[in-house]
Amino acid sequence: MSSTEHQQQRVILVTGANKGIGFEVVKKLVQRSSSGNNDVILLGSRDLQRGQDALKQLGSPPNTHILELDTSSKESITRATNEIKQKYGGQLDILINNAGIARPVETPESARETVNTNYYGVKLLNEHLIPLLRDNGRIVNVASEVASITFYFVSKDLQDQFTSPTLTTEQLDGLVEDFVSAVESKTLEKLGYPSKLPSWAYSVSKAALIALTRIEAGQQPEGKKIFVYSVTPGYCCTNLSNHASDARPAEAGADSILHAVDTPTNELENGAFYQDGIKLPPICQDGVKVQEYVVRWQKRAASQ
Repeated sequence: MSSTEHQQQRVILVTGANKGIGFEVVKKLVQRSSSGNNDVILLGSRDLQRGQDALKQLGSPPNTHILELDTSSKESITRATNEIKQKYGGQLDILINNAGIARPVETPESARETVNTNYYGVKLLNEHLIPLLRDNGRIVNVASEVASITFYFVSKDLQDQFTSPTLTTEQLDGLVEDFVSAVESKTLEKLGYPSKLPSWAYSVSKAALIALTRIEAGQQPEGKKIFVYSVTPGYCCTNLSNHASDARPAEAGADSILHAVDTPTNELENGAFYQDGIKLPPICQDGVKVQEYVVRWQKRAASQ
């Protein structure tokens, strides 16, 4: 691509885009491209073949390209960064960190895998790609309302630590490591995570991502301004929810993410957490919403 083309088009990377909400985000971006804009869309996929299959489902649009990327692998992140430098001018305008995992059974191994992918992987990818972001570039870290709701139940001390305005990445890493250690030693309750709720790894990894977003927004790179938002797509009908009948369409989740891409930056708070364009607290204080989640979880647990 020539330097003239770079000035005229945005380069957008969506991770975990071969299926689910990530695929729907890319699909909507492709539909916009057919209406006249000339964005370059990078479809991030951990598995190259699945990425190629997704591209075919989209009709193999000429402005959409597969980027093989496993966010849990430092080597894969380095390769993907180099590919962006070599093939796409070394510049990005929008990074949508959608890739994530959830495991139905919590073990020390699954807890480590979950935080490595959902938190450490995003953190490392951002460290690699923030230097490539152009001025006024945006990062959308896809978090989850599950983190906000379940953290209603954790100890006040944990709530204060995760939401501290002076929290550093080193301190945040420490909170995540303390959690993994507590899973290994079976001392979650003692640390402040009540045992009545299952699968804390997903919640902790996404709560850490919401906290990381605030930190990243405050660490502006020299010479340019970037905007970092965390977004929950909501409870959507995807593999992650086992295609639950009471979940909303994945397309709605994609719209929630794209709201943080499209809304003028002066209408959003840098570092904040959003759903459908509405700013949410990092820890839910809506008792009705919390109770709805508990009922939904109890129904799912009873059916398994």
